[in-house]
Amino acid sequence: MSSTPPGVLIVGAGAAGIAAAARLLEHGFYNLTILEGENRIGGRIHSVLRGANMLDYGAQWVHGKDNNFVYDMADKYGLLETETHKENDLYYRSNGEPVPKEISDQMMETLQGLLQSRMDSLKHFSGSLGAFYDQVFRDALQEGKFGDVDVRTCNQLYEFFIKYENTYNATDSLYQVSGAGLLEFEDNQDEYLINWKNRGFHTLLDLLMKKLPEQHSKPIPVEQYVRFNHTVKSICWRESDGSGNEQSVTVTCTNGAILHATHLIVTVSLGVLQEQHTRWFDPPLPFTKRNAIEGLYIGTIDKMFLEFEEPFWPRDGSWHGFGLLWEPHDLEQLEPKRRWLASVCSFFVPAHTDRLLVAWVYGEDARTMETLPEQDVVEGLMYLLRKFVPHNRHPFRTIPSAPRWFSRSRWYSNPHFRGTYTSRSIKSDQLNATAVDLASPLVGTRSRTPIVQFAGEASHPQFYSTVQGAVGSGWREANRLIDLYSSHTKLEIKGKL
Repeated sequence: MSSTPPGVLIVGAGAAGIAAAARLLEHGFYNLTILEGENRIGGRIHSVLRGANMLDYGAQWVHGKDNNFVYDMADKYGLLETETHKENDLYYRSNGEPVPKEISDQMMETLQGLLQSRMDSLKHFSGSLGAFYDQVFRDALQEGKFGDVDVRTCNQLYEFFIKYENTYNATDSLYQVSGAGLLEFEDNQDEYLINWKNRGFHTLLDLLMKKLPEQHSKPIPVEQYVRFNHTVKSICWRESDGSGNEQSVTVTCTNGAILHATHLIVTVSLGVLQEQHTRWFDPPLPFTKRNAIEGLYIGTIDKMFLEFEEPFWPRDGSWHGFGLLWEPHDLEQLEPKRRWLASVCSFFVPAHTDRLLVAWVYGEDARTMETLPEQDVVEGLMYLLRKFVPHNRHPFRTIPSAPRWFSRSRWYSNPHFRGTYTSRSIKSDQLNATAVDLASPLVGTRSRTPIVQFAGEASHPQFYSTVQGAVGSGWREANRLIDLYSSHTKLEIKGKL
């Protein structure tokens, strides 16, 4: 094999694809092409400027300072700050009644402490994460661990906690999530609301490409290697026949473009792989790879942005939003067309904004929301605000009839994503579907060199579901090729000597 770096194709210009490309270019792999189905880079990082505010439709916060190279990269240049939402958690009932903060703090802090103290027992827990949480909550309620917090409030706050966890994990139901599988995830979240100071998460892409002035380095021109609006139709992969033709991969796009390369790095989301792998790959993927793709779990969460002429909430920075606590009879009375509102977890005011509220919705109801006319979504959200916010009390002003601007994410509906991020499910456990299997490259039977490689957050064993995992997986696959050709170069030099 020649020591000259070969042709490399990368499918997907998200965090994993950009990370892989930037590292390869740094090491002289200039025979490189990135195929991107969208008309932008970033994938599930999607920062959009709205007036003076940068809105993140996808990844938003850096989760944790410890053992997090994304944090280390950004903090080095003073690009991050920690928000204070946690110190200002508020909850309103569907009758407009606020829960006293000292009550909600007491219950939630007790619950979190109990869960943390029993986390080790998950190692031997065969059920779902939802079942584990239910068991801890029921035991605590029966043993009076929540002190003088009444049962009604405990139940409502616990129901919110479950919705929050579904939103956090991008799951339809915690009863689908593997309890033991949670221990695979390295949760070093000493701080979990670290924002980009209104610069947007796409700042990370600039860091990876060394485009920030603060870096004082020559930018890596990754975007010059991207072909936008190129969606994969098929992937033909084979081992080189040894005749000097080193093109082992042929990728055909829906627009008719045909590209050849020696190596292919696939960085698309798990949702796209689940939908397309039987159509894409010729020959079909081996069993262990199919098992990983079909067994791992990807869910849906969406954001809905509401911008008002003037904020109806306090302007002094003391109010950051609220969690929704449903009264059972109010939930039962929801009109059929508004049932999806039951999975709206919270509203919050993004940092560095003063006229924006963002609502989160998860699971099947998020997918329903994506299909609804915009007006129906706006009316539903305004219904929630009028129902939950104690707007007839100080310090709230009258809630307007409608926002002046609205926007939303649609991560599942978009065929280039088909979901937001991954977790470990009961099905994953049953099938023994692992990130390691997903990450393993397809190699030649004779040469054992990688032909098709896989990256993306779903393929990271410890940091799945995170941008950190996506970037790390991109570096992993780039390093695989860099090490391969570096070792061949050393062998050739040794042979000449």
